[in-house]
Amino acid sequence: MEEKEIKTKANKEVKEVKEVKGEEKKKEGKKKGKKLIPMIKIKDPQRAGIVAFVVMLVITAVLYGVVITFVVMNVLSPNDETAETSEEETKIETVVTQEESAIIDVVQKSKAAVVSIAITEMSFVPEQGVVDQSSNIGTGFIVDSNGIIVTNQHVVSDLDANYIVITSDGDEYDVIDIARDDSNDIAVLKVDATELTPLTLGNSEALVEGQTVIAIGTPLGTYAGSVTTGVVSGLDRDVTASTGWFGSSAKTYENVIQTDAAVNPGNSGGPLLNTSGEVIGINFATTSGADNISFALPVNIVSDRIEEYRTYGKFIKPYLGVSYQMISKYQARYYDNVVAGALVVRTDPYGPAQKAGIERGDIIIEFGGEKVENSLANMISEYKVGDEVKIKLWNDGEERTVNVTLVELD
Repeated sequence: MEEKEIKTKANKEVKEVKEVKGEEKKKEGKKKGKKLIPMIKIKDPQRAGIVAFVVMLVITAVLYGVVITFVVMNVLSPNDETAETSEEETKIETVVTQEESAIIDVVQKSKAAVVSIAITEMSFVPEQGVVDQSSNIGTGFIVDSNGIIVTNQHVVSDLDANYIVITSDGDEYDVIDIARDDSNDIAVLKVDATELTPLTLGNSEALVEGQTVIAIGTPLGTYAGSVTTGVVSGLDRDVTASTGWFGSSAKTYENVIQTDAAVNPGNSGGPLLNTSGEVIGINFATTSGADNISFALPVNIVSDRIEEYRTYGKFIKPYLGVSYQMISKYQARYYDNVVAGALVVRTDPYGPAQKAGIERGDIIIEFGGEKVENSLANMISEYKVGDEVKIKLWNDGEERTVNVTLVELD
């Protein structure tokens, strides 16, 4: 009996120890709490169903959010880039179209004001005998509805020839008067016509390199109304152009416009236009040794001449009264007793230069405070009749200064 009681007592103690340890483990589990999922006790079954439904909605919404995010990030993003690229391509195409449209618009509005200039010469034709024949030699453009036309002086340089103007619709007009400015290669023609379509003159001082320009003319004297386009390649260029038979003489033109728009023989005297349809230059020269290099006279020079012709019926040219030969800096280095400038080879006995004391053999080294390095004629043309100009001379190592009042060239 005693043994049984002892065993029973021992078993009870062991059981109590296990129960104590079990309760301690439960308490530790409650303390940690992180791995335990709390149970929601809902006594009402209907309410439990609603809660379950809400939980499902939340889970579904989360899943939908994940799916939509994936689609946007991995599917729609490339399409957005494609859309942006398409927009950029569309913008580029639109710009090109606008530029082309502007050029087309300028050409359509300007062509009627661009004319061909032909020279009429007598020639013998079999079975017809001696007849007058005309051939296109250049281009011009209308600047006044009452028949004032601008071209290059070298196009109409023959003083004894008869010239005619041919409009874009084929009408022909005899040239009844010509005013020539040899120093700037400008000529103004007058025809007996009214209600012609003139071009608007722009401002060549506002030009910038890279600006789009349009040339219209009669290249090779055959293809009237031909159009070429390009850009302003350079400004304020100095160009020496050959003139006369077989380039027998040369002239230097200052501050001209360089362009890569094609200008061929026959285009001379035609307008160089901006994309607003304004004349910004007169095409006058191209290079024989290089492609895509042509030159135009700035229109601002022409504007003054046109106003003179409108007012006086002629150009009012300032006159110094000397014939001269240019001596370059290079030549001055290799010859004794000379300096760079304009060597006076003859003076007009009735001209202002001789009256002021300028003599044959003098070298004009300064005109109006500026060094004479290129063309003295161009420097004179910048002044007006009646202007008094200070001229510095060099002769046999000595310098002197005289004042000359420019007069009108008869």
